[in-house]
Amino acid sequence: MKQKTFIYSLLLLLVSVLSSCSQWEGETVESAYREPQIPDPSYQFKRNGSSSVDYLECSLLRDPLDYIYSSYLRPANIMYEGTMTRVKGYFNNGEFGLKPQEELATSSLHKANRERILNDVEEIFEVTGKLSGLGQSSPGTYRNHKAVMGEGGYVGIHIGDVNIAFANEKGLVVAEMFNGIIWGGIYLDKILNVHLNDSLYKDSRLRTEHERTALLPGRNYTELEHHWDLAYGYYQYWLPYVQGSGLPLLRESRIKLYNAFARGRLALTEYRYDEVLQQLQVIRAELSKVAAVRAMNLLVSDITVGNLDEDINNALVFLSQACGAVYGLQFTVQESGKPHLSYEQVKAYINELTTGNGLWEKQRLLGDETMTGSLKYVAAQIGKTYGLTLNDVKRSY
Repeated sequence: MKQKTFIYSLLLLLVSVLSSCSQWEGETVESAYREPQIPDPSYQFKRNGSSSVDYLECSLLRDPLDYIYSSYLRPANIMYEGTMTRVKGYFNNGEFGLKPQEELATSSLHKANRERILNDVEEIFEVTGKLSGLGQSSPGTYRNHKAVMGEGGYVGIHIGDVNIAFANEKGLVVAEMFNGIIWGGIYLDKILNVHLNDSLYKDSRLRTEHERTALLPGRNYTELEHHWDLAYGYYQYWLPYVQGSGLPLLRESRIKLYNAFARGRLALTEYRYDEVLQQLQVIRAELSKVAAVRAMNLLVSDITVGNLDEDINNALVFLSQACGAVYGLQFTVQESGKPHLSYEQVKAYINELTTGNGLWEKQRLLGDETMTGSLKYVAAQIGKTYGLTLNDVKRSY
């Protein structure tokens, strides 16, 4: 009997313990219910059943510029005056009514330096002509000369190399500088400083016309909508740099920028101008950061430094791309609306890199970040302007 009483008491105690363990005072019980996830906004907008998005202009402007780079500048194929006239014709007049020369550095922030920037492009054409053998009795023979310190020429295994490029006497591949000027002075300037200029979206006339759906002649969009869409269109040319860097710092940049473009456009459709301006600032800040990270990474990446350490000839294209990217930083913009760097500052950085014998000076370029003119020094100086460090632009493997 005593044994049964003991067992019964033990069972009661066990039930009591289990009951006390099943609930805690102030306990938060997690439900299996999950709130539905709001999908990312889509950049598709319609009016009366038809798309109200049109950024065809962007590709029409880019096509002749790509042609100039790939067919004439990169292979140094300006051997005759007629060819030079053709190249300048593509740049000055374009092909589809859009004239690249008139679209370079057109924002109010950069008009003061526009002539100097155009002169930089003109100099690239002239240097390419010289590297091509323009004016020589036998241009083809003159062009068949490998670049060495102090002498311009081709960079590659031999003149028939599929990846041939041409550098000036300082080792600078001027075709890559051309790309840097275009990517910064046209595409980035148009995104950040022309079509996403906050003054547009504060303009009372443009707001009124937008709200009464005053469409541009023969189009299905208002002027404000078109400005925003063109910014998104030109952003497509920067997208590969956003999503292809492999850098932890830019891991979320693609979706952040895409969402900002889509949310801003939706807010514009609904006349929520404060939201438009908020998303505009997100784009300007994030894309400016992308441009800075890209320039710094090109300067100190494993690819650049590894090639420079192994064979300087293999590094000249990467170093020149870095110089072009640095040039483009004058078109990035702070939240205040002012450029992060001036024309004079970016030119000074490039001059530091190309001083003396230029990009041939391997020892200087590979110096630490305290050595003026080294890759790390220039990258670190740029980083200070954007609040970035050299560690920020390293890949994670």
